[in-house]
Amino acid sequence: MGQTIPTNDQLNTPLQVFSQSDIWTLGDAFEGTLITGSPGSGKSSCSGKALAYSFLRTPMMGGLILTAKAEETRNWIEYAKACGRTKDLIIFNAESGHVFDLLWYDWNRPGRGAGDLESIIDLFSTLLAIGKTHSGMSSDRFWELAAEQLIRNVLVLLSLSGEPVSIANMHRVIQSLPSRPGEFEEEGWQEESYCAKLINSIRERKDTLTESQWGDLDNATQYAFKRWPSFDERPRSSIEMTWAGMADKFLFNPLNRLFCGGKCTFLPELTTHAGKIVIVDFPMLEYGHETGRLINCLIKLVFQRAWLRRDLSQSSNPVFLWQDEFQYFVTKRDNAFQQTCRSARVAVVCLTQNILNLSEELGEQQPGSKTKAFLGNLMLKIFHQQNDPDTNQYAAELIGKRYRYLDSYNADATGGASFGAAQQLVYNVEPIAFSQLTKPDSVSPISTAIVYQGGKAFNATVTNENHQGRNHLTVAFTRSV
Repeated sequence: MGQTIPTNDQLNTPLQVFSQSDIWTLGDAFEGTLITGSPGSGKSSCSGKALAYSFLRTPMMGGLILTAKAEETRNWIEYAKACGRTKDLIIFNAESGHVFDLLWYDWNRPGRGAGDLESIIDLFSTLLAIGKTHSGMSSDRFWELAAEQLIRNVLVLLSLSGEPVSIANMHRVIQSLPSRPGEFEEEGWQEESYCAKLINSIRERKDTLTESQWGDLDNATQYAFKRWPSFDERPRSSIEMTWAGMADKFLFNPLNRLFCGGKCTFLPELTTHAGKIVIVDFPMLEYGHETGRLINCLIKLVFQRAWLRRDLSQSSNPVFLWQDEFQYFVTKRDNAFQQTCRSARVAVVCLTQNILNLSEELGEQQPGSKTKAFLGNLMLKIFHQQNDPDTNQYAAELIGKRYRYLDSYNADATGGASFGAAQQLVYNVEPIAFSQLTKPDSVSPISTAIVYQGGKAFNATVTNENHQGRNHLTVAFTRSV
């Protein structure tokens, strides 16, 4: 399926020119990119567009594009057409004819860990936590852990019975669990309950079960017959609602048809082995904030896991993950993914107006350890015109300070005066400088940005007076790529 580019050639592939002597390569892109800027600053239409073109012009580079805004899909179709990559596009929306059953994929995918219950539970756990801010063992986390336990036992019953593992079937099992102690012994429950039918089906196949499967069945039936019915009605309802809040959307069309059909018309492996570019065309402004967000994050999580486990000896082709309005798509798995995706040849690009958007989603009132830990794993940072003081302060602190002699003047009551100079620690780039950067308008397509690249000095900044150069560079981007 497709061809593979030699790994050594990948790393040195030039992507973007920041100056005549500073080239941003594919190897650099694997270290992660952040683009910030106020609305209209040019982060999407200028620097973002430039990076998008550089990815599309890289042979056999696949990708996944998440969409928050309605125009995102149209823009990428135009980009792909301009770069000769139209044939590589896979547009996934309600009208495309494509379907993606994530549970079917995880159960049937190639490689180690296929059909692993804990892997699927981890996926649901991440989805359940999307949009919730908590720390430690808060009440929200209690319900998530309880929901994970419920999901684990339901998956055991489905897998041992041979029934298709789907969100719809999981919901059927949960709805049919006994609701009071002793109900599982009643004839009516045994005849009508889907859960009872699964357990009877498993017992009929008892000769095919291994010792460990018998142990799993015993734990699952103990949970279904004793622990679940013994819960007080209120906490049991809360656990059910934690699950239903995420799953209920997939019981109705079009999501049921798109995600619960027992098949996939595209796979994450197409991006790594065939250079395909998948656009998740479910923008939140059209499908609603929660639904659009859930769909985008669901696809993202499955692709991230597939990219990390791929065998580079079989295909080392690069891929990219594009997330404009990144704050809507952040999950609790992103920081760990960013720490390891470089070795998997994944270039992550995150665009957001300011870092407060991200800190809010991570449960921090101000940019704290979670926000800064994630941002620290994105080596290239492009700062466009910015109105947010916290982002400007962060950028100034990131670029750093230096000692500089500042002139001083003193005058006394007798008319005497003295002049001098004193060393003070000052910013290399003052925070106010970010608010004064040029924005594109109807007359000029140019947007200026201050670019920071972690661990590297820009060659264009090396002078006779400064042999080490600077870690930042002012770059002019244009929307006329």
